[in-house]
Amino acid sequence: LAQAIVAQGLGRLGCRAAPSAPPPQARPGLWHDLHPRGRVLGQPAAVAAMASGPVEEACETVQKPCMCVIGILSLVSVIVFFTSIKTLAPEDQVVIHYLNGNEVLNGPCTKILNPFREKTWRTRLKLGELEYARIKNTLSGVVHVVEGISNEFMGPYDETEGVMQKFVLERDHYVRFTHRLTGAERVLTGPASVIPDVWEITEGIEEAVDVNRDQAVVVLNRADGTKRMHEESGLFFPQPYEVIVETRTLIRVLPHETFVIRNTYGRYEIRSGAGEDGSGTGIAFFLKPFEEIVEMEWSVFSEPEDGKDQEVTTAQVTRIDMRARRTAFQFDVRTNDNVPMRIEGTIFWKVVDVEKLISTTADPPGDVFAKARNALISAVSQADLETFMKSFNSLVQNAFIAQANDGFYSDRGLEVDSMQVTKYDCTDEETAVTLRTIIEETTDRINRLTAQRSENDVKAAKLFADINIERDRTKLIMSQARNERLLASLEGQADGILLAASDTTFLHHLNETVPDLDQRMELYSLHKKLENQNIRTRSIASYKKATLMLTPAQMHLDSMKMQLNEL
Repeated sequence: LAQAIVAQGLGRLGCRAAPSAPPPQARPGLWHDLHPRGRVLGQPAAVAAMASGPVEEACETVQKPCMCVIGILSLVSVIVFFTSIKTLAPEDQVVIHYLNGNEVLNGPCTKILNPFREKTWRTRLKLGELEYARIKNTLSGVVHVVEGISNEFMGPYDETEGVMQKFVLERDHYVRFTHRLTGAERVLTGPASVIPDVWEITEGIEEAVDVNRDQAVVVLNRADGTKRMHEESGLFFPQPYEVIVETRTLIRVLPHETFVIRNTYGRYEIRSGAGEDGSGTGIAFFLKPFEEIVEMEWSVFSEPEDGKDQEVTTAQVTRIDMRARRTAFQFDVRTNDNVPMRIEGTIFWKVVDVEKLISTTADPPGDVFAKARNALISAVSQADLETFMKSFNSLVQNAFIAQANDGFYSDRGLEVDSMQVTKYDCTDEETAVTLRTIIEETTDRINRLTAQRSENDVKAAKLFADINIERDRTKLIMSQARNERLLASLEGQADGILLAASDTTFLHHLNETVPDLDQRMELYSLHKKLENQNIRTRSIASYKKATLMLTPAQMHLDSMKMQLNEL
């Protein structure tokens, strides 16, 4: 190959190779020379020898550059040759693109590849247990799916659209596949590992809904456009062409609550926790498809702060509380003598008929507030300031009774229990100062009366306590005397019993020696007298400064005097 390239280059330059042996005139045959038009011609040796003039000198001038070019081309040829030698590993594959088609070369092998052809290098298609790949034949356009485990070479016209992971479905998962050509759907549930078909697409793995006693789902069937409520407990997996539109929770209604439901046909349904007869203990229900809870916007009146106006806002109401409600009010009124007043208080009212309420008004608190304001303004305007201050409670109650019985509230399903005034002020500064002075004087008088009443109450309480103490002391003395008498009686009974026992024993032991009872009694009497004298003597002797007092009889002075007289 190198020789051919060199010869071709010399022929194009019109030069001849340097003769080694024999000389040009001795070489037989033809030799190459430079043609005026640049091509190689065969000429006789004699003619060539005669043309050794200027042409030969020109050839010798370009001989060295030609040899450099030849050397470079030879080096390039060798490099191209060795780089065309390729070694394919066991996992390698090369696709060679020819004009008439593709060819694949699979490893392991060592081959010399045409350097002037386009080549694509790739490896085996390796798929794991949880992988799959879409293979497309670029010649026919056919696509097929290969799922693991796989370790194969692809064909010359096969191209992979990527290695993807299988859809691993757990127990509460599902996946929906949609066919791009036909639109058909299929739903696969777990536990499983699945892959889509060639023309199927998916939005990914979805989680099933846990339907229980507190949760249900609304399902739309896209094939016929119907909706249904699924309430059966357990995991819910939709069927093909079904989608979960909404998850609904169980609505619990307390006995004092009521809901207004708009059904499929747009009619109102009243669902009360107390039931139809009012004795229920509460209900629970799911909203059916196409049903919705009626939401109302009610006014909310804030508690007015000192020196500030009352704020009015709105709130969304779905649960209607049937218990008594409290609404604060702040009204600006004028008395008959044109004194501006600001009255604050509270209205207690409640809902008694939801059906009337929903058909006649959209804002019950606002209606109650407006009606009470009109009634109170009308009542205050008929009284002067002095009358209002003396009897504002009765004035407000009369206004309340008058406006409560005119049918306004009953037509709206409402009932007003009471209206109370908690504060009133004069909006005019001068009148307010005068009113404040009157109120202060009245308050001082009330405070003094209260203080005096408190002092009297303290004194009365002290006196009452003293009386109770003396009464209790009398009871104590009487109880002590009674106890002492009882104790003395018991001690006397005990002494009597001992004395009787002693007497009986004394008399019984003298039965034999002194048979006569009278004599025994005399002896017993003498025994007792001597015993008593001994006791008294011991008692007197026990005291160091005792004085002994004796009667003449005890000293027997009479007998001694008689004896002296006799003498």
